[in-house]
Amino acid sequence: MTETPHTSAVSPLMHSRDIATYLKVSESTLSRWRSAGTGPPFIRLGGIARYRIDAVDAWLAELERDHAPQE
Repeated sequence: MTETPHTSAVSPLMHSRDIATYLKVSESTLSRWRSAGTGPPFIRLGGIARYRIDAVDAWLAELERDHAPQE
């Protein structure tokens, strides 16, 4: 019997400068958001913040829901 390795589609880790460009904010703004805990989720590897684009998109979607007009 042959086992098939379980693989999941996980978005790659991206550098903060790439995410800052994606969000159209400066890297210092992204850094402030990290410090305040208000920005997109990130992973710190060896002291360097990395982001998954899927997590950033989910964070943006949540912001849209939070700021949608109340009916």
